[in-house]
Amino acid sequence: MSKISVLISGSGSNLQALIDAQKASKLGDSKITSVISSSKKAYGLERANKAGIPTHIQSLYPYTKDIPKEDKIARSNARIQFEDDLAKLVLEDGPDLIVCAGWLLILGSTFLNRIGSIPILNLHPALPGAFDGTTHAIEMAWNACQESGKPLVAGCMVHYVIEEVDRGEPVIVKELTITPNDETLEEYEARVHQAEHVAIVEATVKVLDKLKKI
Repeated sequence: MSKISVLISGSGSNLQALIDAQKASKLGDSKITSVISSSKKAYGLERANKAGIPTHIQSLYPYTKDIPKEDKIARSNARIQFEDDLAKLVLEDGPDLIVCAGWLLILGSTFLNRIGSIPILNLHPALPGAFDGTTHAIEMAWNACQESGKPLVAGCMVHYVIEEVDRGEPVIVKELTITPNDETLEEYEARVHQAEHVAIVEATVKVLDKLKKI
């Protein structure tokens, strides 16, 4: 059995897509064995609890709350400690795969080096090379279309996590066309989320199958 650790920060709708896939046996004999949230208020924690999945909270705030914003060295050191502790927490469960499903914090070299060869997937609401490193990719794509007055091919992807933010090898890409004045930002956002729910399951299954062949 392959073990999956899922990292979240918010509502957990993509986590729910994975939970539903597990219930429908789409993940084979693999199981989500832990959910780690960067926020204690994340609704995704409740989704995990309802599914009987152990949860943990690993927030950056306690590490930086007493450090002035201008003290960049101290804040950098705090971030390193946070990533080291996060890696320890993840590794305690011994996962075969880590999936960032709406995880809003950048995973830097400290975390990645500690995790080693365990594959990490991330869901990003943009196409490869478009709107890297931002949490506003959906809005930016929609605005770019409206401003240009021309259709724009956007969408979402699931990619491997590397140190360069949102630049890892794509695993699954879902393209969506935005047409000027055809839908509201909220309507486009809903389409992206629907595509994300499909993409994150497909990517997880694809990587799990690859791991079985190693």
